Amino acid sequence: MIASFEILKNYVPQESLHTLEKWFNQRPFELRIPKKRTTKFGDFRASTNDLPNRISVNSNLNKYAFLITLTHEFAHLLVWLQHKHKVKAHGLEWKTEFTTLMNVLLSKEIFPEHLKIVLQKHLKNPPASSARDINLINELKKYDEPTTTIQLIEIPEGTTFVLNNKRIFIKGKKRRTRYLCKEITSKKEYLIHGVAEVELTDTNTVDN
Repeated sequence: MIASFEILKNYVPQESLHTLEKWFNQRPFELRIPKKRTTKFGDFRASTNDLPNRISVNSNLNKYAFLITLTHEFAHLLVWLQHKHKVKAHGLEWKTEFTTLMNVLLSKEIFPEHLKIVLQKHLKNPPASSARDINLINELKKYDEPTTTIQLIEIPEGTTFVLNNKRIFIKGKKRRTRYLCKEITSKKEYLIHGVAEVELTDTNTVDN
């Protein structure tokens, strides 16, 4: 890993560090830990020109969610190194790599027992985003710091909510992993990811 490995000690369970160090020393990459992003937990970007392969994971994730996301993106790196653009991003190759890596972590004393059970079910057919697995998301939230926000996916259609502490929307119908939401002031519609952290308004619903 190009970035100092010491930085990970602040973000993942200590019990996972030895395994991660072994993996990452064999397949180096640049690690970035940005602030909270509402549209994704992390991403992988393949090397271009003089830039190295790069993985980013949101800094606001709890240690278990951070580890799972980091492993998710590292699986993308392994698939890229072997197949480049010849396979689908979340196809069989990625599912196999991700499941293999996670099973290594699950064999260690890293995850709480009930989270481990939920992860084992998740890995039977891992989706492109862990946000699509409501059981996993709900279990991971138990380890979050207390907050006044809630994920968009958890509120009913027609509910008004505040995004990024300023813009007010009405939650609309689901479009895969996103929801078609109408901004109240502009009347424009936007697709907002289900994992976006939002705050409820005093008024639960308004007329469309």
